[in-house]
Amino acid sequence: MAKSCRIKSLHKTLRRLLMLYHDCIEKLLQLKDVIVTNIEKHENEMHIHLKMAQRLHYCPACGKITSKVHDYRSQIVKDVSICGFHTILHLKKRRHVCPSCGKRFDEHIDFLPRYHHFTNRVNLQVYEQLKECRSIKSIAKDNNMSAPTAAKIINQIDFKTGKLPQVLAIDEFKGNAEGEKFQCILADPKNHKVIDILPNRRHEMIRHHIMRFSNRKEVKLVVMDMTGGYRKLMKELFPHAKIIVDKYHYVRQIGFALERIRIEEQKRLSQHWRRYFKRSKYLLLKDSSRLTMEDRIQLDNLFRISEPLKRAYALKEQFEHVKSSHNRQEAAERLSRWIMDAQNSRLPEFFKVSLTYQNWSKEILNSFEYPYTNGYIEGCNNRIKVLKRVSFGMPRFERFRRRIMHIMLD
Repeated sequence: MAKSCRIKSLHKTLRRLLMLYHDCIEKLLQLKDVIVTNIEKHENEMHIHLKMAQRLHYCPACGKITSKVHDYRSQIVKDVSICGFHTILHLKKRRHVCPSCGKRFDEHIDFLPRYHHFTNRVNLQVYEQLKECRSIKSIAKDNNMSAPTAAKIINQIDFKTGKLPQVLAIDEFKGNAEGEKFQCILADPKNHKVIDILPNRRHEMIRHHIMRFSNRKEVKLVVMDMTGGYRKLMKELFPHAKIIVDKYHYVRQIGFALERIRIEEQKRLSQHWRRYFKRSKYLLLKDSSRLTMEDRIQLDNLFRISEPLKRAYALKEQFEHVKSSHNRQEAAERLSRWIMDAQNSRLPEFFKVSLTYQNWSKEILNSFEYPYTNGYIEGCNNRIKVLKRVSFGMPRFERFRRRIMHIMLD
């Protein structure tokens, strides 16, 4: 009698230890209702043999409840890595049979979608990693799958375009996809959101795409660079919207003109002074408030040698005064004065810039009235360049578009 009591007590202890063991394994794997039967390690892979706990299932044909097992089938499933090891699950699956209608069906497994060989969390992990500027090949390697399999996950995501924002930014970037050198990007600079990516920058494509939106009249502002053809197109598509020229694109016209004058003046000098001028490129473009005494002495030497460069630098500094305007009216007065001085400067390079500013004066002054720029869209273009570089190019436009839209969700 005492011996049988000891045996029963030992059995209870073993059952508790076994339950504790399974609880620990379940917590480690983060999989519910699994029973681990064996764990093996081969090089950089961890093979876990398991089966599901017995449960009642509804027949998909007649809806009756059954737990009757018809047979077992083994399936290999890949899971997320554990401690640096690629995890492979050897799942022993039951096939149930309905006693009422005879329908045979597989048991339902929460963590494994039907017809899949990867767990749900592998798909979720790949989905999150695709938000990074990484190649699909490197992501697939981390998750122990082929690149086409990882690409299928991004191909399943549908990025539908909703409505156009009240503030719309448009720009082009060099994508080299589907035989087109440039693609076009539409974004919301106010809420920092990419609206869509177009396969090329042709006006017909942009017009066709934007005409599909029913809320075109709700667009109040359009931010763009100084592309004349785009301005005409934007006025056609959004007749009631104001066009804003991005500050960077009209400010850099001054830098380009100053650099052309510096190069021309450098060519007519001796080799010694030519080197002196060559080293002054960034000094001429440097903010005057950050100039050191040594910088000012060097500039004085340059201006003694070149009178045209001195006048060009004075115009550059005068435009800094235009940029510091606090409102549209003040900017209009200062810009008008600058255009007049540039046209009287006898500098052909700045005369061309003054004509450009006259042609775009309305759009330039809008940038002093509204605080929107293409800064966000230029940041998107930089991330696109990184994605292209790490992927060694993405020739398929639709996949390229999905990756860009997915990355810009963050």
